[in-house]
Amino acid sequence: MLRIALLYGGTSSERDVSIRSGEAIWAALERIGHKVTPIDYGHDDFGLLERERPDFVFIALHGGEGEDGTVQRRLEELGLPYSGSGPVASRLAMDKELSKAEFLAHRVPTPPHEVAEEFDADYRLRRMARRIGWPLIVKPIDQGSSIGVSMVRSAEDVAGALSGAFAHGPRALLEKGILGRELTVGIVGSRALPVCEVIASAGFFDFNAKYNKQAGTRYVVNPELPGPVAKLAQHYARRAHHALRCHGYSRVDLMLDQSNELWVLEVNTLPGMTETSLLPKSAAAEGISFDELVQELVDVSREKRRPISNRSTRVVAA
Repeated sequence: MLRIALLYGGTSSERDVSIRSGEAIWAALERIGHKVTPIDYGHDDFGLLERERPDFVFIALHGGEGEDGTVQRRLEELGLPYSGSGPVASRLAMDKELSKAEFLAHRVPTPPHEVAEEFDADYRLRRMARRIGWPLIVKPIDQGSSIGVSMVRSAEDVAGALSGAFAHGPRALLEKGILGRELTVGIVGSRALPVCEVIASAGFFDFNAKYNKQAGTRYVVNPELPGPVAKLAQHYARRAHHALRCHGYSRVDLMLDQSNELWVLEVNTLPGMTETSLLPKSAAAEGISFDELVQELVDVSREKRRPISNRSTRVVAA
């Protein structure tokens, strides 16, 4: 058994979700038999890691420094093994503009988009929206858990949606809204888990639909899909995972449009591990319990990491 430090909580807008993930992982690790030292990142003493030198660090943070590569870089400087992807992959996945560039370079289908900045003139923002067409999705460049995300169906609503996105940072993504079915595929090690379909009662999978049990969101693992769509979704999920140089595990979100074409939206390098989270649901469909999944995430994360090329470093620094 291992001495594992658990990083959870944090200071991002996703703190509450991270606490729930952390508590679930903490309980699982202790049931398995590991010795767990919980650390509330940004509140507890991070120096404890250097003093205690745990065998492994499980990152249960979402958003902010926990998911943008900052924590991963600090752990690498300490020479401590940790869960999930490295600094470069984390940065690529967190920044939706960088993700899009990598998807396009690696032939991963992704919806058309434009990047708006807070100081852009109104006429330029309206022109962007018209180029993309309706509906469009407005989202902050570097937030997760559907925070600050809006669906816009007319020019009159663009300003309000952008205002909501800019509340989380100076850049926002305007993305073609894909009407259809929302799918997600978990990646663990080298394999893709079964496809899970997300069915939001309100028709849009926002933060409330994702985390409020009263919202009526349904999750269907191994849904009925036409032809080879399920296998193709898994194929694109693996390709997106590798395009961003991810390691260990991730969760890839996709849309299936009304013409049965698949579109990759984003890669989550530290997917949620709460009672409503999608990765555990997909694993359960393969007969993998929550505790078994947590142990497998530790195991695949401890495998040798792929070296990152200089090209990747330049992309992130640009």
